[in-house]
Order: sequence, then structure tokens, then C-alpha cells
Amino acid sequence: MTEILDLPGGVPRGPGGTGLAHGDAEGAGAPLPDLRMRPWVPTDTTELLAAFGDPAIRHYSKTVVDTAADASQFVRIRAQAWSERTGASWAITSDRGTVLGHVGIHVVDRALDSAIIGYWLLPRARGHGVAARAVRAGTTFAFRQLMLHRIELAHAVENAASCRVAERAGYLYEGTLRDAMRYTGERWSTEHLHARLVTDIDMATDA
Repeated sequence: MTEILDLPGGVPRGPGGTGLAHGDAEGAGAPLPDLRMRPWVPTDTTELLAAFGDPAIRHYSKTVVDTAADASQFVRIRAQAWSERTGASWAITSDRGTVLGHVGIHVVDRALDSAIIGYWLLPRARGHGVAARAVRAGTTFAFRQLMLHRIELAHAVENAASCRVAERAGYLYEGTLRDAMRYTGERWSTEHLHARLVTDIDMATDA
């Protein structure tokens, strides 16, 4: 089972640990809440159904969770990936256990030690820097525990919020990929590509 990661709150940290939040973050300068990243479990059915009932999450998903059986498969696939060391996934929760979102890493090429990372947040968690913190923590874990060299993060070109998450999590912009993703409804999407190398200087910021 994927390890539990605790993300302590505190004063927002800017580049280089300056103690300043990213300038365009909602609530910039507000204390950061404690977060926990834990494996998805079979009892998370209600939370998964609620998440994939959100229009924004469905819009940018390749697959959706519409039934209890879908939720069980979602959990099972991610547990299997961890057992085979081909991926790691977490439910992001508050310190009280409320599910806020998801971060998942999938190894796409073991010969090159490369992977992709994806994430989503429920509406109640958006605009508070939760995604960037969770992506950063998942990235650090994957570099160390899955022995990766490169992790890619792609998002639809119109998804400005995901672009900010990538930047705050230290993922450098590398270019535009035409029709590189197909979301639900057979909808092709042109994507911005960001990536981090294990050798990169940590450019992440709390925001």
C-alpha cells in the first residue's frame, strides 16, 4: 500500500523559502492548513462518486467513476500499480479526514525511468494551494521511492489553474502538444507540457 504522507501547515513559503506566498494565489499569505495524503480505500466510494459528479473534474478526465463498481475498480487499479511499483496514488485529505482531491503518478517508461503525474481537486479545496503542495509531495516521493528520473505534467492549454499548479510545484514549461490527450466524450485536447527532473533545483513554492 502506498505510504501516507503528512503535509504540515504553517506560513506560506515563496521561492527560496522567503516566507511569501505566490503573488496571484487566492488567499495569499494565509496560514497553510495541515494536509494528509493517504491511499484510496474501498470505503471511499461516496467521495469518488461525488468527485466525478463535479463538472470540472469530469471535463478533464480520461475515465469517470459513475457507479460503486467503477469506484472499486479505481481503488483496485491504483493498489495494484503500487504493488507492482508502476505507480503511486493518494487521496488528499484535510487533517480531519475530509477528502479534498487526488494525486496519481504512473510510470510510463521504466527504461527511461519516466512517469506522468495527474491530479484533481473537489470544489471545496480549490484556490488554497492544496494541489501544488500535494503534487510537490507526490513528486518527491516518486523520485525517491520509485527511482524516477523525469516526471511529466500535462494540462489542457485553456486550463490556466493547472498551469499555475505546475509552476508552483516546480514543473518547468517545455512546450505545446497538439491533440495529445483524449478526454471523456472522445474530445481531443491540445496540452501544455511541463516536467521535472530529479536533478532539477527545487523551484516549488507554497501558495
